[in-house]
Amino acid sequence: MFLWKALGDDRRSFSYHKAIPVIEKLPFKIESAEQVKGLPGIGKSLQDHIQEIVTTGKLSKLEHFETDEKVCAITLFGEIWGVGPATALKLYEIGHRRLEDLENEDSLTTSQKIGLKYFDDIRTRIPRNEVKCQASLSTSVDMDGNDLVLILCGGSYRRGKASCGDMDIVVTHPDGKSHKGFLSKFVKRLKDMKFVREDLVFTTHSEQGTDSGVDTYFGLCTYPGRELRRRIDFKVYPRDIYAFGLIAWTGNDVLNRRLRLLAESKGFRLDDTGLFPATHSSGGKRVNESDLTVFRICTNRLGQATLTGIQQITILLQGTRATASLKLQTEKEVFDYLGFPWLEPHERNL
Repeated sequence: MFLWKALGDDRRSFSYHKAIPVIEKLPFKIESAEQVKGLPGIGKSLQDHIQEIVTTGKLSKLEHFETDEKVCAITLFGEIWGVGPATALKLYEIGHRRLEDLENEDSLTTSQKIGLKYFDDIRTRIPRNEVKCQASLSTSVDMDGNDLVLILCGGSYRRGKASCGDMDIVVTHPDGKSHKGFLSKFVKRLKDMKFVREDLVFTTHSEQGTDSGVDTYFGLCTYPGRELRRRIDFKVYPRDIYAFGLIAWTGNDVLNRRLRLLAESKGFRLDDTGLFPATHSSGGKRVNESDLTVFRICTNRLGQATLTGIQQITILLQGTRATASLKLQTEKEVFDYLGFPWLEPHERNL
């Protein structure tokens, strides 16, 4: 999907975006294109691709892409941390073809320049024992009375994988308030220890009460005594939505997508900050049922009101969403509520 989007083919990108979750949900191994015929999002072209893969074990179109200069350059640039499809295409159109060409490219953001500088480091898998040591280092930091802070390493490490692409650290505090302001002090302490080295993303919302009160840090760290950079992410959640953050940052992506689709089928919206009763407005954005009720009452009472008045109400409601998540304290409660079979973390490598 990244490639098609970067090449400007939004229609094809969207087609694959719709088809992937349909295929992922199938309870059987595909052995013939006939098995997917008629499924939503699976058109004739995609059926042909599936049949070719089933029959030959490969896709000729991909083999063509492997030798296409534009495709190769865009794919390479897209592997730089922080570079999306539009930026990758722009870099190609400027005339860049190799990573070396980007060393003096002023249009790159600070984070993208860091991603370029440590390109090979970031792409190197991290052995499980190293993740364990670095996660232990994070959890052992003395934070002046915050001994009760819960710090857990999620991602592929929690799923039991032998190596990880990065380290996902999920944090909360059981008292529901001491997580506020924790991340800034925590990152500073880790920098003083020469563990955290470069910043990529740093946002704090807990003290302002914005964005569900979740604080985020993405950066690079080093194993003690080494210079090899490793990607590390910290997400600090209020205790009442910690279970949702833990599910999202444990993964895997396939499971997360299945849970989101299941939630939508039951009239909810699921993300890392909660499970929200939600419906869709005509603009495609989600609004809660009470807002829709207000909207219906307003439109009924306005009767002969101008179209402009109706549009203003519509625009107002399209910018809203249900803000109160269901109160579920554990991952299992979330699974149970959605009616999805419980999976231990090591069982989530779908």
